Amino acid sequence: MALIILNHICQHGIWFEPNAAISANLCISHSLLGWTGIVGNWLFIMVSGYFVSKSEFSWKRVFKIWFEVFFYSVVIGLSLYLTKTAVVGFNGDELYYEVGFFEAAKPMGTMDLIRSFMPVLFGNNWFASTYILFYCFTPFLNESLKALDEKKHRNLIILMAVSGTIIYMIYGQGFFKEGNLFYFILGYYVASYIRLYNPKFLQNKKTDLLWASALIIFFIAWVLLIMFSKDQVPFISNNFAQVSVYPFASMARFPSLLAAIFLFGIFRNLKMENRQWVNTLASTAFGVYLIHENLLLNKVIWHRLFWFDSFVDSPFLIVYVAFVIIVTFLICAGIDLLRQRFIEKPVMNMLFSKRQAENRAQ
Repeated sequence: MALIILNHICQHGIWFEPNAAISANLCISHSLLGWTGIVGNWLFIMVSGYFVSKSEFSWKRVFKIWFEVFFYSVVIGLSLYLTKTAVVGFNGDELYYEVGFFEAAKPMGTMDLIRSFMPVLFGNNWFASTYILFYCFTPFLNESLKALDEKKHRNLIILMAVSGTIIYMIYGQGFFKEGNLFYFILGYYVASYIRLYNPKFLQNKKTDLLWASALIIFFIAWVLLIMFSKDQVPFISNNFAQVSVYPFASMARFPSLLAAIFLFGIFRNLKMENRQWVNTLASTAFGVYLIHENLLLNKVIWHRLFWFDSFVDSPFLIVYVAFVIIVTFLICAGIDLLRQRFIEKPVMNMLFSKRQAENRAQ
């Protein structure tokens, strides 16, 4: 989640003029943009897959996830609408990247409010919407594991990875079209394979750290190389946005998947005692995501609450970013703990305790 927050700060908070001159802060923000969020998403999916592959499916859990998504979307949308807060609407990103937040922001419109009441249907948060759909598939995915021995399981992962993250990277290919659900399922099979068979290549923390570090250094070096080459190479200059993030532009990039697998291996092999505060904080991670990356609120947070525009040229930018990541995580986690205690728990008890009582009576 720290990686994901970092990506969103670089994506939505640190705004430079479209043709800004190369500077240290520009290099820092561009070199941390993209891969941090993609790798973070892969890790989130693999953590989920690791546990749901050994758990029972529950419609109660589906409702719980949906209700969390719905609650934050409605509360944030209504709050921004009633207070007439200037926001960049659901369809305003293009203008934002052209002129910046303060020029692009305006009071929220009625259509944005309506979309806030149907966040899953309209995919206001693509990850959350896909996560709900993915979870509905997990009972069938878990059943499929019973029919797969280790070799078939491994070959399925290879087939999905080659078609979805290697062949897809070939410019102009028409063999494979990416889809979010596909990558959730791929992450599930990777994580379940790790849990079931403990592959040898992920059993050494030092080796995992070496490979993960090498891939991250490669991502950063690639961005910097492209940035300093764009004025000399017309193709790069004309396609900078695509070329600069080519190895990790989306989940359909094999290096991003590989980096996430090695990072997952590092933490899986850590010898840690059970810590209740870790589990409590982890329970808020999805809520942290839904709050800070609400598409109506996210730019308000970075530009009005944390005033990143004042730090674009600051020598303390990277220190400030680290500070903001921690503060954002803790504030959003605190909000989500309150939601769990005073909203989610009473609602779940009211809906499902009554249903359980009726089932017992029958």
